[in-house]
Parts: sequence; structure tokens; C-alpha cells
Amino acid sequence: MSPSSCSTAASRWARCKHALTSWHAFHDAVRLKSASSILVNEDLLPSPPERQTWTAWNFFAYWWSKSWAVSTWSVGSSLIALGASVRDALLVVLFANFLSAVVIVLNGRAAALYHVGYPVLARVSFGIYGSYFFVILRALLGIIWGGVQLYFEGQFISICLRCIFPGWARLHNGIPADQYITTQGMVGFLLAFVFTLPLMLVHTARIRHLFSVKSVVFPLAGMGVVCWATTANGGVSADKLVDESLRPTTSIFAWGLVAQFNAVMGANSALLVTVPDLARYSKTRNAQLYGQLFGLPLAGTVCSAFGIITTSAVKNMYGEAFWNPYDLLNGILDHSYRSKARAGVFFASAAFAFATLGTKAPASPVFKRVSNSANSTRRIVSTANGFLSFLSGYSIFQGPVVGIMIVDYFLVRRGNLDLGDLFSQAPSGRYYYTRGANLRGIAAFVIGFLLPLPGFVASFGTGAQVSAAATDMFDLGWVLSFLMGGLSYWVICRFSTAREGNKLSFEAQVPHRIDTGSGNDTLVVDGAEIIGPAEVSETKNAKLSV
Repeated sequence: MSPSSCSTAASRWARCKHALTSWHAFHDAVRLKSASSILVNEDLLPSPPERQTWTAWNFFAYWWSKSWAVSTWSVGSSLIALGASVRDALLVVLFANFLSAVVIVLNGRAAALYHVGYPVLARVSFGIYGSYFFVILRALLGIIWGGVQLYFEGQFISICLRCIFPGWARLHNGIPADQYITTQGMVGFLLAFVFTLPLMLVHTARIRHLFSVKSVVFPLAGMGVVCWATTANGGVSADKLVDESLRPTTSIFAWGLVAQFNAVMGANSALLVTVPDLARYSKTRNAQLYGQLFGLPLAGTVCSAFGIITTSAVKNMYGEAFWNPYDLLNGILDHSYRSKARAGVFFASAAFAFATLGTKAPASPVFKRVSNSANSTRRIVSTANGFLSFLSGYSIFQGPVVGIMIVDYFLVRRGNLDLGDLFSQAPSGRYYYTRGANLRGIAAFVIGFLLPLPGFVASFGTGAQVSAAATDMFDLGWVLSFLMGGLSYWVICRFSTAREGNKLSFEAQVPHRIDTGSGNDTLVVDGAEIIGPAEVSETKNAKLSV
């Protein structure tokens, strides 16, 4: 190691120790140097032209990598575990992923034109301060999902150890059954956390190659598992999965498919909301359109199809539907612990563990939050029904948000935003509303999730008694909350005196040039100062130059 490298490492260690000496020192350490107010920092300001580099291919490649995940595999195969045929499961996944792609493109439109992310665009619909709740809500759900991914990774690590050590599966388990985890699983979880820690020290922009490797490793591993399953079984055996004599009535079966469709939407729901954080880097207006419209449906459907086909074939062989890949790999070892099976399972498990690491790498969470969320999500992933219920419930709080944002941009404001007011705390600002909160957006959000909420509460065995209608509304989950949230917001705005409404033509105010680096406390749009020195006092000395 060179002297300069040693000096840099010592300096970082000194800064780290100093940051832990007091709360004030910790705040200074984590605070962005460019943050001149609670509304302004380099990540919140419009992306400068040098960062507007994402082409249609970049968006396609991102979704290809993102969609190859254990959760995508599991959401398809869990449909088989609940009794769907291969054809029905594939159609459900395909149409749900296509609808997700359409919503993603619509919600990414504003970001692609104005080059700001979700936390800033949320100010338009929910207010300068009201948006904080929706940013925090998204972060909390992200922590829970991060816990699920950490649990997945721990399971695969445990399988790798079982392949190496014959006595691993016979270790004494002193953990009660109601905790839904074993000693082996807990060891795997702790190792997964240790492997994740180094990624907390690396900025997401510097680990992009990890996603590239993941987009190749996971599909190859998945293809290997599919080839083994279909070869060992002599085909998919799709015609042997469903006993027609036991098929439920048409109405019950139809509602079951609706619930499964909603579960796929739930798996995508978080990204439907926060896609502006990605679309803001779009090089052209339509780069995010073509890249995202095709990337998610293709990759998401193919990955889910791998899970569906494998689960179908293995169910015919072993008589059990292994809806998640780690139970599947454990099942293979249970039926055959020969050297060839151990080698194949080891490499598949290692590949899946690596892919899961890449899935959660962009949001590597702190220890307490992750461990607590993982402890609470073990029950969620213990059964196919619980997994789908979690995805459905997760989505009812995200559906109204994206519905409101799309209606607000396309119908209420007709694509015309005021960039200056998005960074202003002045009460006269267009997005200050009532004490900084848009009560119309908040009311529409509540209306959106209220209808499916009783069914969601009952779905986790809380003992709550609900009607069949409440269960059906929960089965509609994301679709119902999305439509109710967006529709109620449009109605409320139509019958209120919304001062932000305008009669301009669609997207007439989209800037041709945004300059956040003038060095004179200004945000310059098309050569005109939107926020200048005269307004600095109103925004509590916000400095908009980076």
C-alpha cells in the first residue's frame, strides 16, 4: 500500500471516530456539504446536463438486471403452489408486468423532462412539508423489503454450507418453531449481514459493475435449474398439475387469479412510485419510455417463467410445490446428497446469494433496522400465501401515491411545473398549500388505501372478521388503491379552487435548459433566474448553486 493510500485510510478513520464523539459531530459527518437548506442539496436539485446520460439501452439494461431476483422467481412459482396452472400463472405475470411498465413510464415522464427525483416531485402532489411523510413511508417499506432480501441471502448461504459439510443439516436447533427460522438459517443470516457491510461504504454509482455481473450470473444459474428440473422430470408436466375434479368454482378461481395479479403488482409497486429517481437521468424525453416499456415485462416475465416451469416439473417429481428457490434447492439435497447434486446445488445457491446481494446493494441498511425487519419478515416468507399477502398489502399503500402523482401531472397541471417553487419555503409558493401540506393529496391517499385495508389486516390471521366484499377488495389491492387514489384526487381538484391549475397547453413550461451551477445563488431555467438573491431570504438562505 502506498503512503498516500495509508494517509487516506488514516484520515477516514479519524473522521469516523470524530463523528461518533457527539450528536452534533455525527450530524455534520452525514450532512451533505452542498445542503444549504432542508429543501436543497446536490441530490435534490435538477440533474445537471453531464448526468443526463441514460439512453433507452441503459434503462433496458437496468430493468433486465433488477428483474432477475429471488422475489421475481418466487412470485411466479408461488402461483403454482396455490393451484394455478402454468398457462394461467404465465398470463398473470405477463399482464401484470406490462401494466407495471406502463405505469412506470407515466410516472417517469415528469422526471425525464424536469430532471428531478421522487422526493422533489412528491412536493408537487403533497406539499413542501407534506411530502416528507411519503418519502419516509417509502423508506420504511424499503427497510422491510431489505430485511426480506437479507433473509433470502442467508438461506442460500446456509445451503452452500450444507453442500460442503454433510453434518450441517443435523446441527442442533434450539430456536422455537414459532420463530420460523433454524440455527442454520440464523447463521446464514448473520453471514449475509457481514457480507453486506462493506457495500455500505461504497456509493451506489461505484458498484454498477456488480449489477452487470448479476444480470448475467442469475439468468445462467436459473437456466441451469430449469434445465435440470425439466430433464429430470421428462418435461414440464403442466397437464398433470391441476386435478379438474378439485378445481374451485369459476368465480372463486377468477378471484384467485385477481389476487395473484395483484401480488405481482405488489412486487413492483415500490419501484412504480420511485421511478423518478431513475428517469431523472434520461438523455432524451423518450429514452425512459422505450427502455422501461420493454425491459421490465421481458425480464420480469422470463424470470417468473423460470420459477413457474421449475416448480411445475418438481411438483410432478416430488409431489410438493417448492415455491421459493431455497426450499427447492434444499429439497434436491433431501432427495439426493450425491456429489453431483451437491456441486450443482452449491453453484446455484452461490449464484442466487450473489444476485440477492446485488438486489439489496443500492440500499444497504444499518444493522438494527435490517435485523429488526428481517426478524419480523420471517413469518412473511414462510409460506406462499403469506408471501403473496405481504406483497398485496405492501402495494395498497403505494398504489394511491403513484395514482395521485400521475393524475396530478397529466390531468391537473397538464405537465406544467414551477421548478423554482419546488425549492421554496415561502408561504406564497405554488406548492406550499396549507402550512406546507396539500390536504387534497393527503385525503386522496387515505381514500385510496381505506377500501382494501380491512382485508389486508384480516389476511395475516389477526382474528379480525371481515365480509366477503372486504376480502375481494383486498384481492383487488393495488389496482383498487391506485384507481381510488387517482380518481378521488382528480374529483377533489375539480371541485376545489386549485390555484396551481393553469390553462397552458400540455407541457408548455418544460425548460429547454436547467443550470444549477451559476455560482450566484440562483436556479436558471432557459436563461431566466427562477430563484435569485431577492428570494433567498424567503427560502431561509437556500443556496441553489452546486
